[in-house]
Amino acid sequence: MPKYANASAEATEFLRKKTGSSQLECYTYIDPDQAEDSFFIVKTSNKVTHVSFSEITYEASSYQSLLEGLYRAIYE
Repeated sequence: MPKYANASAEATEFLRKKTGSSQLECYTYIDPDQAEDSFFIVKTSNKVTHVSFSEITYEASSYQSLLEGLYRAIYE
């Protein structure tokens, strides 16, 4: 069954500040029952990146930690 990601203003703003890219867009799908099915889609001017929450090291109780982990997963 398809999963649809929604635009994430907070994640987009965070990644734009960290990368300096004004064209970056971030989308997220959060499955409250199956965290391993949750993911981010990050779209830049020349590529689209899919990052599963299971690929990110983060503190489960902190959305900020999740965003920082997303940045590390893609850019470090």
